[in-house]
Amino acid sequence: MNNGNHSFKMKNELLAEVYNHMVYGMCVTNSKNRILYVNQAYTKLTGYSEEEVKGKDPKILSSGLHDKAFYREMWRSIRQKGMWKGEIWNKRKSGELFLEEISIYVIKDQDGRIKNYVSVFLDITERKKLEEQLKFLAYYDNLTKLPNRTYFYQILNETMKKTTDTKSMCAVIFLDLDRFKDINDTLGHGMGDQLLKMAAKRLTKVIGSHGTVARYGGDEFAIILHDVPSKFTCMHVANKIIKSFSNPFALQEFEFFVTPSIGISLFPHDGNDAESLVKNADSAMYHAKQEGMNNYKFYKKKFMKKSVDRLILANDLRRAIQKNEFHLCYQPQFSCKTGELMGMEALIRWHHPKNGIISPNLFIPIAEETRMIIHIDQWVLKQVCKQIKSWIDAGYHPPKISVNLAMPLFQHKNLTSIIESILSETGIDPSYLVIELTERIVMDNPDVALENIKRLKAIGLKISMDDFGVHYSSLNYLKLLSPDYLKIDRTFIKNVLMDQDDQAIVKAVIQLAHHMGLTVIAEGVETEEQYQFLKDYECDGVQGFYFDHPLPSKEAVKYIL
Repeated sequence: MNNGNHSFKMKNELLAEVYNHMVYGMCVTNSKNRILYVNQAYTKLTGYSEEEVKGKDPKILSSGLHDKAFYREMWRSIRQKGMWKGEIWNKRKSGELFLEEISIYVIKDQDGRIKNYVSVFLDITERKKLEEQLKFLAYYDNLTKLPNRTYFYQILNETMKKTTDTKSMCAVIFLDLDRFKDINDTLGHGMGDQLLKMAAKRLTKVIGSHGTVARYGGDEFAIILHDVPSKFTCMHVANKIIKSFSNPFALQEFEFFVTPSIGISLFPHDGNDAESLVKNADSAMYHAKQEGMNNYKFYKKKFMKKSVDRLILANDLRRAIQKNEFHLCYQPQFSCKTGELMGMEALIRWHHPKNGIISPNLFIPIAEETRMIIHIDQWVLKQVCKQIKSWIDAGYHPPKISVNLAMPLFQHKNLTSIIESILSETGIDPSYLVIELTERIVMDNPDVALENIKRLKAIGLKISMDDFGVHYSSLNYLKLLSPDYLKIDRTFIKNVLMDQDDQAIVKAVIQLAHHMGLTVIAEGVETEEQYQFLKDYECDGVQGFYFDHPLPSKEAVKYIL
């Protein structure tokens, strides 16, 4: 008997020890739900001592965040099933809210009457925060706080299902920021990120409750429009987006005007699945960009064929670089005063193994977009220098050769080093080279252009500004940049004999160039009459089909004998 009592006592002491050292908070109440016992974990988690809560209802921890219906359902489960398990927001003695994972059990006596309620709970506030953070990282873009690509597709699939059930339409709007890479490359990713966040806010404000805006990747945004009655709704939204981007973005001391290119596809007309809708909207967006940017296009089947052709061409272009499928032609430039050769322009040509000669108008934009143009421009520079060296070694006296540089290489941080390395490798004096830059490249970021032009001129290169007057000429920056040559674009030469405005522009450019001490060259000269007009107004040099087409080096050598 004594041994039994001793054993029972030890068992109770052990249970009490376990009860008090559990990491789970425990609370035991009587049949009237008044607290009888709490363990140490309870007091630690809630801030209340056992003396403070004894005899009170557990609802002293109530946060006030749950309504009466919540508690009615909880007690219904406790009475019917003898237990309830779930999550409850409660409040510590300090007033701090915490989320607990709790289980409540009913203890009955031998007659089936409720004797006690026992609750066991754990503070899961931090765990829940971590779960929410992980969920956010999985479904939201950390920079813009918009849904990411994964969540976008989930929402799109749900929207398509609802649309099918209601026999209505929904739309996918695919959008990217025109020339965003230029800002990113020039001013750094930090400024680029700020611009993306501001663009995300503008898009969210425009779309409001009518759809979902997601960051698809990079500078691309994808938008889902719900309940679209007609194309006019999409047109209205697209125009609102374009208008919202007409105001400049203020970043530190800078102001940028960034425009969107927008593609639109409609469900179910333009695709029966999410992938097709996005692909088709992307295809439409590309064509909006090709037609001048800052506009929108609805998807058309012919767009997809062009997109496929473009993708194939991009893949072939990568192979062309590796397999040396390019070659150079040289178009001579002649002096209007003497008629003698004054220079040549190196022009790249691509001989596709299956499709023959591919126009630079087709492959150069793709090369720029994919940044393959950096490798192509370096190849051109090296080939030109090798050709000059070959002519010199053969006893010829080659003129200055103009080489066109695209924006990615011109704005490359190692541009000067790259060119110096090529000159050193080929043994060519820099005075033989003229670096030709389009007005758009220069005016995109005049400050960077000014610094790079200074460096290029410092190593002995000449600078030519191409396409002058076509885009957004700034006479002030022309003065600061101080190029050596100014080229009149062929668009002004084409109708110079019939169009008085073109005549006025050509005359003004020639006078301006001479006043600033620049050599002016007109390109695209195709007739004797055009040549005579330019000669009469003292244009320095000319090039064009009237004199000769771009020629392979073996034929071009006839001009430098």
